[in-house]
Amino acid sequence: MARNTLIIALATALVATPAYAGKLYKWVDERGNISYQDRPPPEGIGKVEEKNLGDGRDGGSGNPAAAEAAARSPVSLYTVPKCSSCDAARAHLKKRGVPYSEISVSEKNPQAQQEMVKKFGALTVPTITVGSKVMQGYVETLLEGELDQAGYPKPEAGPEAAESPEAAPAQ
Repeated sequence: MARNTLIIALATALVATPAYAGKLYKWVDERGNISYQDRPPPEGIGKVEEKNLGDGRDGGSGNPAAAEAAARSPVSLYTVPKCSSCDAARAHLKKRGVPYSEISVSEKNPQAQQEMVKKFGALTVPTITVGSKVMQGYVETLLEGELDQAGYPKPEAGPEAAESPEAAPAQ
């Protein structure tokens, strides 16, 4: 019996290990769209940045729950340069550890603009999709709700959050 338990534990460890380790790839395609993916880009893409996600113990985006949520409900962020709301949405997704694809709909990318208007009926930035849900504009609480509903894990609060006066319950 103990032998079977050991075999099952080893098999589980071998299967689970790749979910914790991996790479994140960032590249810009020929239309100016920025993509963040867990798979390498197609052949012929120029500059590609790679980031090792680690072993999952650091609370980073190597989280298997985030990868599972991303497979079910991928996130896309439609942006233009010099857009403070786009920057805030991007920062929020990064802070929460959500893998996402960024699509530039700047004037240098008219094809992406046309596709966006066809898909969403307007050229509003930022536009954020979480699976089939579409949010035009960035409202932190709405984005949080959609990410929660899609199963993206919340980042763990560090020890400083537990000690801060804001985190203490009201008396």
